[in-house]
Amino acid sequence: MADSEELRVGHFLALMGGAKGVFDSSVPAVVFIVVRLLSDLNTGIVAAVAVGLLVMAYRRARGESLQYCLSGFFGLLVAVAIAKATGTGKGFFLPGIVLTALSGIGFALSNVVKQPAVALTLVAIDAKYETWKTDPALRRACVLSTWVWAASFLIRSAVATAVALTVGDNAKDNAILFGVIQVERYALLLGAAFFTVWAVRRVPVAPVPQA
Repeated sequence: MADSEELRVGHFLALMGGAKGVFDSSVPAVVFIVVRLLSDLNTGIVAAVAVGLLVMAYRRARGESLQYCLSGFFGLLVAVAIAKATGTGKGFFLPGIVLTALSGIGFALSNVVKQPAVALTLVAIDAKYETWKTDPALRRACVLSTWVWAASFLIRSAVATAVALTVGDNAKDNAILFGVIQVERYALLLGAAFFTVWAVRRVPVAPVPQA
């Protein structure tokens, strides 16, 4: 970042792909749910993959970055492979639930090894946050925020797992599971981002002198 600027929630959302990343990763899942409500599991799988390919083609045609699109499509392929192998719609959501849990564990471990993930993220946003290593107040804000992110990921995974084990596996049950995953995903993601911005902004951080 060339010029120092005030930390915003949008910085964290941008690192996760922003609106485009959310769209690219969510549309195939939405199509899977809608098609399965109207047809069967296999048709839903085919439709989801087809839409994933269309999204990539659309990004390529517009000359846009395929970074988040490709990672989302890889995740989609894993999801449909598990759904096909298990013969269940729940299998489609298993990779996302596991990845969310691993993210929570990763954030927690980053605190354990004294390299809080939030601090590393802040440095990627603005070099002025390099002072987290020597500023006790900023370090505490980063550590606390990292625990909040870890908790948000682990709560999301636990709730999704509980719902998956509670509901059945028909099309409506899959729609319920998808809805729960999406609602808690955005609610807890935004909650963690807002908390981080609040905690970090409370600490005075001088901008990096311009050469």
